[in-house]
Amino acid sequence: MPIELAQYGIGFFAVGGLIYLSTIYLKNKNSADLKEVVKNNTKAINGLTTVLNSIQISLARQEQKIDELLERARKE
Repeated sequence: MPIELAQYGIGFFAVGGLIYLSTIYLKNKNSADLKEVVKNNTKAINGLTTVLNSIQISLARQEQKIDELLERARKE
C-alpha cells in the first residue's frame, strides 16, 4: 500500500511538472507573438497618424480656399 501511494505521488508530481513546463513554453511563445503583434500595430498606427495629418492639412487648405471664395463673393 505505501509503495502504491508513493507511485501515485511520483506520477502526480511528474504530471504537474510537465504541465508547468508546457505552460512556461507556451507563455514564452505567446510573448514573442504578442511582441510581434504590438510591433505591427505600432507601424499601422504610425501610418494612420500620417494619413490623418495629411487629411487635416488638406481640410484646412480647403477651408481657407472656401473662405477666400466667400470673401470675394461678398465683395461683388
